[in-house]
Amino acid sequence: MRNMVLALCSLSFAFVVGQPTEGSRSDKKTPEDGRVPISQAITEIAQKFSVRIVVDPALTARVKPATAETLERALDEITAQVSGVVWRKVFTGKVLGQEVPDDQVLSATRALLNIQLTGLMVVDPRNGTLNSFVGNYPAPPGFEQTLEQMQPPFSAKPIYVVLNPRSAPAGQNLRGSRAEQYQQLQQQLMDLLAKMSPEERRQAIQQGFYAWMNADPEIRNQMLFEGMRLSFEYWQSLSPDQQREMMEMGRRWFEQYFGGGGNP
Repeated sequence: MRNMVLALCSLSFAFVVGQPTEGSRSDKKTPEDGRVPISQAITEIAQKFSVRIVVDPALTARVKPATAETLERALDEITAQVSGVVWRKVFTGKVLGQEVPDDQVLSATRALLNIQLTGLMVVDPRNGTLNSFVGNYPAPPGFEQTLEQMQPPFSAKPIYVVLNPRSAPAGQNLRGSRAEQYQQLQQQLMDLLAKMSPEERRQAIQQGFYAWMNADPEIRNQMLFEGMRLSFEYWQSLSPDQQREMMEMGRRWFEQYFGGGGNP
């Protein structure tokens, strides 16, 4: 058992040491696979094709830069690398001299994508105004050329939005410092996992693992080192009997999932 524990510790140490540090990285790229933050990859696309692209700031995944020669194929390349992320072409009402802020474009796009009804009208009889929504309406051929002639008119210049429609805005319903908000999110995560079926939990943990591997190496590095330090401190705080009990639990866990009895 002691040899097994030492082997696992050695593997953990090798994994941590093998992660790129701040001094070993060039710009924000990771030397081992060339991935960059998704926001950086999208910015490069926006500059290449001279278009406005709004990226959900909550997206932190790292992706391989697009190589496609057309805008839509480039966006397809990026979004295909991150589960749940999509891109949409958005047109806003035409108001001379005004540009809709990114956060409003993002929140409105997410709201529309999450409406479950296929059609909806909300009328204010007092003012004679209405807000309308039609979902999944077939776009007629050449409709983009008629946007500015509509009543009310729409801007013919599209905005491209990259987002996860199902994700809630970061920090929603959280209070206190960032460290306290992180603790609240961790508790929410555990509560959510407890409500899942074993299969749902397996899928969620699998997706979480991929998100972890796509995270910024600097953040991942710090979390690994801090986790190892806290684990060592916790181990040192245990009594000899508690340490033996945890070692026995580890032995049983190892045998259950990997087979064999290990070395005593």
